[in-house]
Amino acid sequence: MWVSRLDLKGDAMKNSIVPMLAFCLVLAGCSGQSEQPVAVEQPDVAAEWIRVTPTEMTETQKAQQELCVAAVNAMAAETLGEMEAAMETGDPAQGIAVCREKAPMIAASISEHFGIKIGRTAFYLRNPDNAPPEWANELVLARSGEPAFLVGPGGELGALLPIRLKAECQMCHGPAELIDADVQAAIDEHYPDDQAVGFAEGALRGWFWAETPPGEQETSF
Repeated sequence: MWVSRLDLKGDAMKNSIVPMLAFCLVLAGCSGQSEQPVAVEQPDVAAEWIRVTPTEMTETQKAQQELCVAAVNAMAAETLGEMEAAMETGDPAQGIAVCREKAPMIAASISEHFGIKIGRTAFYLRNPDNAPPEWANELVLARSGEPAFLVGPGGELGALLPIRLKAECQMCHGPAELIDADVQAAIDEHYPDDQAVGFAEGALRGWFWAETPPGEQETSF
């Protein structure tokens, strides 16, 4: 359970950010003859993405940035609403159900509505399906606590926006000894390899990420 108001501060982002709440396909083939394996050099996808600041963005990139932020805000608000409704049931374990069942559906709906890719990720994952997109790997490993925007090789724009842990989310992500037994049982059942505990209020829990379709290929720098 981890939703938060986006912490998007800084003069460079005032005009473009609307404040609000904040896999490997293995191909195997066989033939009648024995063949020696051929080493194929894989492209470094992340290296093709260039970080860009809002002041360096072209007008198209600024529009892509605004689209990403609007989509993330919508996803954060809808997920938070579902979480609050779950908490009103008096069963804190329902928060796990929201993250496991409803959050992916919300992400899919937002993706379709805004025409972008979107999701959540973290350096300590609970759900392995939330691994970061390749272009965000370096920033996730560096635990970047500031909003970041990257331009892809085809003119895509990727946004990585930090999530700070809210106090009420500590019931699922706080110190292990403070997590309710029923909540921990639900975590153990659905996420046996969970790493997402031990966080304090306000700590960097992870990120929302969004990626637009290709726009213009040239950049302004």
